[in-house]
Amino acid sequence: MTIKGIGPKNAKIIERLCGKYIVDLLFHKPAAYIDRRNSPKIIDLEEGSIATVVVKIDSHTPAFNRRMPYRVNVSDDSGQMSIVYFNLRGPYIKKILPIGSTRVISGKIEKFNDLYQITHPHHVVDIKNLDSVKKIECVYPLTAGVTSKIIQKSINSALSMVDELPEWIPAKVLERNKWPSWKDSIYQMHNPKDVKENDDNKYIERLVFDELFSQQLTIRLIKNKISHKNGISLPKKNKLSKQLRDQLKFQLTGDQETTIEEISNDQEGSSKMLRLLQGDVGSGKTIVALFAMMQCIENNKRSVLMAPTEILAEQHFNTIKEFISDLNLTCSLITSSNKNNHNFEADIIIGTHALFQQKVTFENIGLVVIDEQHKFGVHQRILLNEKAGNSCDILLMTATPIPRTMELAAYGDMDISKISEKPKNRKEIITKSINISKINQLKESLTKILNKKQKIYWVCPLIDESEKLQLQSVNSRVNDLKKYYSSNNVGLVHGQMSQEEKNDVMSKFKDNKIDILVATSVIEVGIDDPDATVMIIENSERYGLSQLHQLRGRVGRGNVQSTCILLFEGPLTENAKRRLKVMKETNDGFLIAEEDLDIRGAGEILGSKQSGIPNFRLSNLDKHKHILEEARGVAMDIVKEDPDLKKSAGKAQRTLLHLFRNQVAIDYLKTG
Repeated sequence: MTIKGIGPKNAKIIERLCGKYIVDLLFHKPAAYIDRRNSPKIIDLEEGSIATVVVKIDSHTPAFNRRMPYRVNVSDDSGQMSIVYFNLRGPYIKKILPIGSTRVISGKIEKFNDLYQITHPHHVVDIKNLDSVKKIECVYPLTAGVTSKIIQKSINSALSMVDELPEWIPAKVLERNKWPSWKDSIYQMHNPKDVKENDDNKYIERLVFDELFSQQLTIRLIKNKISHKNGISLPKKNKLSKQLRDQLKFQLTGDQETTIEEISNDQEGSSKMLRLLQGDVGSGKTIVALFAMMQCIENNKRSVLMAPTEILAEQHFNTIKEFISDLNLTCSLITSSNKNNHNFEADIIIGTHALFQQKVTFENIGLVVIDEQHKFGVHQRILLNEKAGNSCDILLMTATPIPRTMELAAYGDMDISKISEKPKNRKEIITKSINISKINQLKESLTKILNKKQKIYWVCPLIDESEKLQLQSVNSRVNDLKKYYSSNNVGLVHGQMSQEEKNDVMSKFKDNKIDILVATSVIEVGIDDPDATVMIIENSERYGLSQLHQLRGRVGRGNVQSTCILLFEGPLTENAKRRLKVMKETNDGFLIAEEDLDIRGAGEILGSKQSGIPNFRLSNLDKHKHILEEARGVAMDIVKEDPDLKKSAGKAQRTLLHLFRNQVAIDYLKTG
């Protein structure tokens, strides 16, 4: 079905902006509303307001040069004002505002030399068209090549095609919330009767519920399906697990013990495991995953661990290889850089995106572990799941604590384990903020750290100097530090280096051949060096809270007190001040995640395409938490009563799922 009156050129632009389907156009929510019903006399105008005035055109005062405005002097029976234009030709202005005519002018009221004026009015029409201006106007998100007028015309055409759909919301929920029908709601969103209530009105609220209900219903349906899906039962035998535990040189935390037991019980069950392991930075997720791998190997199955970067994959490989060295087990690393040593028959296979290569095949896999899972797209997870066998257990891991609201929105189908307790020998990282103007004092104080044979990370946001962004580049900082610390070795690592180059630098840092490692945020994950005790983050005011916390977590991994220095350049925005304050007050990643959600909003916490967080069109998780909770409850009740949506109400709910095209969410939920 196509929309009449929209040519091929505009259709392509609208498709890029909204989507290819008519329903996408209907869900193109206005960003704001302008109320043009305010139609006072000139004497009653208020500066800064939007007003629609009916005036007589008295005279024109042309501009003498391009810098001067063209003024049209107008009046009504209460006073005079001006209509102002810049860089418009006089003949055109005289045509639309002929002297002696009456016109309806709508725009923002300004004041100049005690006289009211409207600069470049939004509407200029004949008095006959007064009613077409005096209404509430939608302001839509736009893109180059399309105007709000074209979008409004397209949406109105789409609205004329809308039929009444069967009601998918239970009657008691509709009645309790006093929500109108879907058809009325979608019409009123684009043709509102009032703007005083804005996002809190019942029409918008109902549509928000529809979107969240559709997504939560998808989650619950898949959760129900997974819980009844046959997996691989891996009974506890505890032989390898006991050997691993006996050789540990540290005591597991209570959270680790609890999580190991939760995962073990899942593996032993007959249903497919789909569990998310959230562990704060440095909390010891890898060893928890390793215990799950031991249970897998004890049952003659192999495990696959996928990481987003070669640095992190190699870190996992080295860590796990050391743990299993005395257990007579094999471990293989599969990366693009490590092409000659691939062993697909190893007990534990660790790799990056290289695992997706056609020549890489797996057999007899019992467990797939995906670390930093939000770094992978949906289809990558699906591909790995299919390669390993759809019945194998899946354990997702993330060092980015997820706020409760986002847990419900994206991970409501999963069982979730959390490790917030740090290892017993770990000390809280001391965090300080220092103005960049005091960098010389900082460099002087760092000599004491270097004299103690401790190492330093120095993170910068850019690779080369930029005139547009006055941020410190790694290349510039490396040269500066090499001059200052001439007796120490300064290394450099960034994302544009080859993997071999990065590995070489990281090895030298690990082997104490480099004392100061200057880097971009490429070191955000996958670096574990207990001798690194200082993290310096330059231009820290430009980073989000969660990323600052991730970077800080690269230190504090040994027994020595570690410090994080947040270098900033003032003046700071209020949000930047708040972020730095939070970082200095707490090391708790879960608390930081909630603060980050509050400061930045859900839309920026995790990229939706990469994280599996739904890309909501109508909902705002910051505002609509209460609606999300209600949608979750209703979805749970429905799936409990009608798990296949075969009843009459279920058929209507299938329409809802189709309307919001939840296939991507379904694919995501199948693989985490």
